[in-house]
Amino acid sequence: MTERNKEPKGYGNIYTPHAGSMVIQVQREGGLANRTIVLNQRTVRVMRFVLSRSGMAIGAVLLALFLFFAIQAARVPVLTHRLATLESDAKRLDTLQVALAQLQKRYEQVQTMLGAPVVKRDTIELTVPSRFPLDSKGFVTRGVGSGQEYGVAHPGLDIAVPSATQVRAAGGGMVVEVSETPEYGKMIRLSHPEKYETLYGHLSQTLVKQGDKVALGAVIALSGNTGRSTAPHLHFEVRKDGQAVDPMQLIQEKRQ
Repeated sequence: MTERNKEPKGYGNIYTPHAGSMVIQVQREGGLANRTIVLNQRTVRVMRFVLSRSGMAIGAVLLALFLFFAIQAARVPVLTHRLATLESDAKRLDTLQVALAQLQKRYEQVQTMLGAPVVKRDTIELTVPSRFPLDSKGFVTRGVGSGQEYGVAHPGLDIAVPSATQVRAAGGGMVVEVSETPEYGKMIRLSHPEKYETLYGHLSQTLVKQGDKVALGAVIALSGNTGRSTAPHLHFEVRKDGQAVDPMQLIQEKRQ
């Protein structure tokens, strides 16, 4: 600044007479004495450093806020879709529950028509197997232990009957398995007192679910030809302590 005596009017007139330093002159009104603030080179560098770092920090914060709100905005359509899906699933669940209740009523009606009324679970008596699993005599094509197949003796009775023949529980029991296997096809396994179990295989349709209690003589399935089977028949097993026993030793009712 070559014309230092010519000071411009106003407040906060800032100029730098020497490289790296800063002089601040404050001109007051009313002829009052002026005030001069001189900042040396080191102070100026510190101020620049602080201002630059502050600017970077503010920029980083603004960028982070921008990214956060951008991500949240991008998630809105996804969350909206998920909410719509959940609402749809909830409606479907309500519909399925109603349909299940209706099917349960129909099942009870069918059980009643078949002569095996559905009894409340807490009143069903669990009993040792004592009934033939079919209303008709059928034809036993293979007995327990007769012949060898796949390295083991045959563990039950094969009873030839037409498909869709009603299969009844040989004793009051708890349904512990409803499944489909390569060997037995569609099958049901019941547990009975005194560590007895009964198994019904090659079924075309199962009418109970795991956890159900069934009364003696209740219709639990329809016979079929599923699994490892060459013709329609019922595979019937009785087990004691996990070992197969001859069902005919327990059956007390005479077959028709």
